[in-house]
Amino acid sequence: MRGVLPALIAAYQAGITRAIVPTANSAEAKLMTQMEILPFDSLRDVLLWSRTGVRPESEELDLEISYDDDALDFSDVAGQPKARFAAEVSATGGHHLLLIGPPGAGKTMIASRIPTILPQLTLEEALEVTAVHSISGGLGSRSPMSRIAPIISPHHTASRASIVGGGSHVIKPGACSLAHHGVLFIDEAPECAIGVLDSLRQPLESGTITITRSVGNITFPAHFLLVLAANPCPCGKYTGKGRNCSCSSVQVRRYLGKLSGPLMDRIDMRVQVEPVGRVEMAQTELGESSAEIRSRVIQAREAARGRFAKDSWQLNAQIPSRELRARYRPERSAMNFLHDELDHERITARGLHKVIRLSWTLADLAERSVPGLNEVQRAYGLREGSEL
Repeated sequence: MRGVLPALIAAYQAGITRAIVPTANSAEAKLMTQMEILPFDSLRDVLLWSRTGVRPESEELDLEISYDDDALDFSDVAGQPKARFAAEVSATGGHHLLLIGPPGAGKTMIASRIPTILPQLTLEEALEVTAVHSISGGLGSRSPMSRIAPIISPHHTASRASIVGGGSHVIKPGACSLAHHGVLFIDEAPECAIGVLDSLRQPLESGTITITRSVGNITFPAHFLLVLAANPCPCGKYTGKGRNCSCSSVQVRRYLGKLSGPLMDRIDMRVQVEPVGRVEMAQTELGESSAEIRSRVIQAREAARGRFAKDSWQLNAQIPSRELRARYRPERSAMNFLHDELDHERITARGLHKVIRLSWTLADLAERSVPGLNEVQRAYGLREGSEL
């Protein structure tokens, strides 16, 4: 059955403490540890239990999960120090990321490994993720007990309804809701149909998506980390001096211009992913593992959590704009630099706030209490796609 977990959550809130579920849904249902879950294979077994009191034995459910050593790991990525660092910053502060580079440079490898450096989900977050996947009927590919952040990778030909959700008779969550508390990765982003990526602007701002149909209105959670990947041009070879590129300058500008200005203004970092050279490929030593990077991410998140102990948010990317102008201002020299960029119209007001949030993440990784000019300038460079 679809939607067993959210149905049980609603039942518990209504005062019900015992529920009968199909055996196939027992793993998902037992996440509701506050309730007595009775799994049965058939209605015959239910009738037998109601008459004799004989019921199936329940197995212990281990909600803890360890990271699989055989899973994807950042040590598989050769070279790419800029993109690796950007992925670490993205995972630490919850910042959205755009990777631009030729085919085969490692954009997909890096994006697909970001969940391995995210902290494991709390029990409440795992319940939310499982509930959304249960409603969509997509728990077949994900364990209900999984504490690993999900990653959803819709194809660039996906429709707007498949990205944000919808349906004529039954409203189902889309990719942005299935990526709740995880990563939404869209490869070949400029190839998406007109309006598909722009439909993500609302959930990027609010963390929710409201779908209106004739059958009613439903609001799904959609707090995700957006990672986009794009080639530098239609042929994908515009890198370095661009000698192998067969595209005209107009085609190059038009290609990346498919990513609208309002959407790009919501992207925190734009990173150029250069082709891997023979030196990186010849190295026998593996790069940093996901476990090493994840330890730094967790340490930096702990620093942010302590700073936000009395606030309603936990990540730097979630700091409200009004607080950035009051309690969470960088050092004066850093603010002067940003105000100069704003006066010269090289950055928007939203961009200024994005840079400040990003600078707090860089400060946490550097174990600094307040972002200084160095952190703000580096954050500005990450946002504009210049050198780190």
